[in-house]
Amino acid sequence: MKNVLIFALGGDRWAIELRWVREVFTLGPVTPIPTAPAAVAGAVNFRGTILPVLFGPALLAVGGKVHAPRAGHSAVLLDVDDTSAALAVDRIDEVTTLEEQDGVLVDVKGREVTLADPGAILRAARQQVIAAAGEHGPRS
Repeated sequence: MKNVLIFALGGDRWAIELRWVREVFTLGPVTPIPTAPAAVAGAVNFRGTILPVLFGPALLAVGGKVHAPRAGHSAVLLDVDDTSAALAVDRIDEVTTLEEQDGVLVDVKGREVTLADPGAILRAARQQVIAAAGEHGPRS
């Protein structure tokens, strides 16, 4: 059993274990970062702390159409190994417990839910940022 936050992104339902979720909040103005990779939609001021806003479709296998994050959209504040970032989502569905049935995770209504790995999400975003920095770095 896993205690999770279930959210929608594109046409899919995803879950993140609650131990990685610090807060759910509504995005304020998202400031674009000109040389940022697709994984980083921009930055947001969250209670005086500047956080990167991660764009899920560039980090997860998301089906359906997803709009770029902007003020008023929902976000999940992730905190993994002292690294924090806001993951923009379409909506928050519920906080619940998932159980494993026949090798898949299902919610209390028996619906399958994909469990996201926040550590992998942050590592993938970091790798994209490093790659983009190399592309836009000093040239001789």
